[in-house]
Amino acid sequence: MSTFFFHLDVLMDALEPIKHHAERAALRRCRSVNDLSNLATTGGGWLTPGTLDPRLKLVKHGSGTYLIVSYQDGWTTRVAMEPFPK
Repeated sequence: MSTFFFHLDVLMDALEPIKHHAERAALRRCRSVNDLSNLATTGGGWLTPGTLDPRLKLVKHGSGTYLIVSYQDGWTTRVAMEPFPK
């Protein structure tokens, strides 16, 4: 298993397989850190389809760490966080 997929699996560990099926599928389509970066910046980084809260969002930190946050009523809560080596 490549380093990228190891870190991706760690990032997704906090997501429930059935409840977050769409979000996990979006992350699974990523094959590199560039794909993950594009997912975080395209469309605002939303992983959850639709506009109903709570929604999950992928956020890229400048250090190379990626976070998944839950957004509800204007507030965010960190769900997962994982650094990806450059």
